[in-house]
Amino acid sequence: MKIAFSLLILTILIALLTDRFLNEEWSKKSQDRPIIERRLALFYFRFLPWIFTVGTLFLYFYPKIYNYNNLYPVFNWFFLISILLYIPKFTSATYLLSIRVGQGPIYDRSEYHYPKLTWDNFMSKMGIVVATAPFVSLVFGVFKGRYNFRTERIEIPFTNLPNEFDGLKIVQISDLHLGSFGKNREPLQKAIKMINAEKPDIILFTGDIVNNFAEEIDGWEEHFQKLKAPLGKFSILGNHDYGNYSNWASEKEKQENFQKIIEGNRRLGFHLLRNENITIEKYGATIGLAGVENWSLATKHPRKGNLRKTTKGIENQPFSILMSHDPSHWDEKVIKHNFYDLTLSGHTHGMQFGIEKGNFRWSPAQYVVKRWAGLYQEGNKYLYVNRGLGYLGMPARVGMPPEITVINLVSKAA
Repeated sequence: MKIAFSLLILTILIALLTDRFLNEEWSKKSQDRPIIERRLALFYFRFLPWIFTVGTLFLYFYPKIYNYNNLYPVFNWFFLISILLYIPKFTSATYLLSIRVGQGPIYDRSEYHYPKLTWDNFMSKMGIVVATAPFVSLVFGVFKGRYNFRTERIEIPFTNLPNEFDGLKIVQISDLHLGSFGKNREPLQKAIKMINAEKPDIILFTGDIVNNFAEEIDGWEEHFQKLKAPLGKFSILGNHDYGNYSNWASEKEKQENFQKIIEGNRRLGFHLLRNENITIEKYGATIGLAGVENWSLATKHPRKGNLRKTTKGIENQPFSILMSHDPSHWDEKVIKHNFYDLTLSGHTHGMQFGIEKGNFRWSPAQYVVKRWAGLYQEGNKYLYVNRGLGYLGMPARVGMPPEITVINLVSKAA
């Protein structure tokens, strides 16, 4: 929490210093500007920064004091507008600083009647390009990207998968964060139709049903109960499902919220697994399915997972699947446990921002977590990290669309 608050203060300071620098640069050239431009500049460089500062601090502290379920959309849009405002500001500041340190032409073709390209006008043109690209990308991410559901299809062979389960179709979804959608039911209705169109054998939801509050689940029952899978629909808890990101009047109030979230999973039609397991039967053969509570390498998140307890009773199953919300659990505990053939996780969202083209993959998430999206393999053990179906914080997804994962298991001869 201290680290998060320190980063918040650092961000505010950088933003205020940027505004001060730009205001000074503007003041040097604003004497002859029309009065309307000077008033707009006053608003842009002096008044808006204080709105940003007060708003940011309010939205940081308010949810820790009050149940602010209805404020999630407000927070999301405030966060996005702040980003859109400060992209051109940071770009302009970088451009003006570069002019101060740069000098002379970088390319001169005047002898061929081309205009002289100086460092000044080169950086001006580059600044426009650099500022416009992320702005346009974010706008796309808001109005289309966050609801542009993508189906990822993978096939994984296993030598120890019983033949009866050859071709088992799993649909994995993760990180719904229902509070972020507010009262807008339409986008997830589309996702639910896409899931049912796959005709999955089993649906596995790997946690973060809410942002913080049980009330976020209200009104979603009739929609998620439409999900169909003959072998069942199962879920686990994510770090956001424990109510840890708010201050409560009492521990009793927090626990009541937690119990309602547990019940909310059931109301949506999911069988919630909390450090427990079941066996799945098909044509007389069985495999194990386990769900562990949240365990994160980052100590700010809950560490409730108990692998020993989770595994008890399925040790003799020929094949087992584990649902574990945070992929850091796989490297730190699951691989060392050396039992689960396939682990399914979520949590990262791929930071809701990145580039994935062919074999090239980049996201800020890779600087935070080792396994941030897609399929990973260590020996004969696999981890799949779902990019999430919902969104948190910024109401946008840029290059990292919401994901429905379709996993086909193949029984392969040894």
